[in-house]
Amino acid sequence: MLEAKKGFRRIKAYKQLPILKQVLIDHRQKDKLDQVKDSA
Repeated sequence: MLEAKKGFRRIKAYKQLPILKQVLIDHRQKDKLDQVKDSA
């Protein structure tokens, strides 16, 4: 385990990952709405 530990890296700003996830979900939903509007 100690040898494997050397290969791991700590994720910086991991506390902000939920915010990033929500922003990506919102962006994807906006894109879907834009596609629906364009096809109508």
